[in-house]
Amino acid sequence: MKDFSNWKYTSADNDVIISPDGRSSISIADAEVAEWLDDGNTPASYVAPTKTYKERRADEYNLKSMGEQFGMQYDDAKNSTTTWIDWQTEIKVRIPNDE
Repeated sequence: MKDFSNWKYTSADNDVIISPDGRSSISIADAEVAEWLDDGNTPASYVAPTKTYKERRADEYNLKSMGEQFGMQYDDAKNSTTTWIDWQTEIKVRIPNDE
């Protein structure tokens, strides 16, 4: 029987486990996994990876398309406003550089 002791659940649903290197996943309904579980074994609980500040900021920046952002910059230049830079500053304040 295969040893799945280093495998972890991939979600809160606990219906799939993932290998330690993250390259393989398998349903807990699979006969081999089910047998391993029936023997009293339990995979480690899923813990979502922590995103870096760069990834969190990128998520925010990507809420607006590049076209929308260029439009904001054009409108700011044309109207002497600071809408785009204010939006960027708000994100940087809310998600500070933690490196």
